[in-house]
Amino acid sequence: MRWSDVYVNASAMVLGHIEETAVAVAEGRYDAGFREAHGYLSVSVIQDERSVLDLAVDAGRAALSRAGVPADTVRLVVHVSCETHGPDDFPPASYVQGRTVGTSALAVEVRQACNGTLAALELGAAYLSAGPTPASALITTSDRDQADTDRYRAGQGELAGDGATAVVLSRGAGVARLLSTAVLGDGRFLGVGAADPADHPSRAAFLAEQRRRLRPMLESMSAHERGSVETALADAGLASADVDRWVFANVGQFLVDREFRKRFGIADSMTTWDWGRTVGHLGAGNQLAGLTHLLETGAVCAGDRVALCGNGVGFSYGCAIVEISTEPDWTGAADGGPDGTGVGSGASR
Repeated sequence: MRWSDVYVNASAMVLGHIEETAVAVAEGRYDAGFREAHGYLSVSVIQDERSVLDLAVDAGRAALSRAGVPADTVRLVVHVSCETHGPDDFPPASYVQGRTVGTSALAVEVRQACNGTLAALELGAAYLSAGPTPASALITTSDRDQADTDRYRAGQGELAGDGATAVVLSRGAGVARLLSTAVLGDGRFLGVGAADPADHPSRAAFLAEQRRRLRPMLESMSAHERGSVETALADAGLASADVDRWVFANVGQFLVDREFRKRFGIADSMTTWDWGRTVGHLGAGNQLAGLTHLLETGAVCAGDRVALCGNGVGFSYGCAIVEISTEPDWTGAADGGPDGTGVGSGASR
């Protein structure tokens, strides 16, 4: 979809204590081979007792403060996460809405795994475009390691980092104009699992069955990931060469689709991996965190185009293209909590 009057007004993120992976390896908590293969240098760890939703509230308040929009112009609040936040009958988005804007804005939860933010951006842009002005939307994300899991052993290629993000979308003006979004889905392969070697007479038979099961899914994943980017670029009237920076989920380097990046001419230096490898995979918040990092550190300037890319199990694929309008003038980093965590990846600008 192409957008003409939707802007990223402001963004913010809440991160935790940065724990070095070398220390975790030395203490026997992280596999040295995984560290070498995936390239994570450190990970964000929230050490205080704040709930995962209160992290989203902190990020949301910071983004609203930076945006300076009146609360009564916020028409929509969307909360995004990878994990369940509260019991079945508990509405996380309403919790965030009540503690950020506190108005009668519509509160909606989006659960599309690691692609949830891209879906929320498209929904938020459509909602604002269909309504009167002035109008804004608040999108928040939050995920943190669960008490009953071990972040260093839970995944084979994604080292989970704790954090929350937020973005305020507005009509009329902002630090970056939303040019386009494209979100695609393919639920045919949900639940497809690996074959059981015990069910096959030989290793060759097992591998053949494994290929038969997984090949259609992998082909679909590759095609839809390409399709989301190609559609977003076409709707924005751009070629991949016109994009200055690319933001992906902070997955380990062993899992990166090099053919995909080669197809679009994406060098590692054009991504946010140098920063992402220090905070870990931030669940639903990778894209907003990466954009916030670029804005806060002055790594992008007016006229630069940034592509936010994501995919989530299920499967869902997304891409959003933004064009930087102006360098932000955000001052005063909010207190992130009692363990010394803070809003933003560095000093606010």
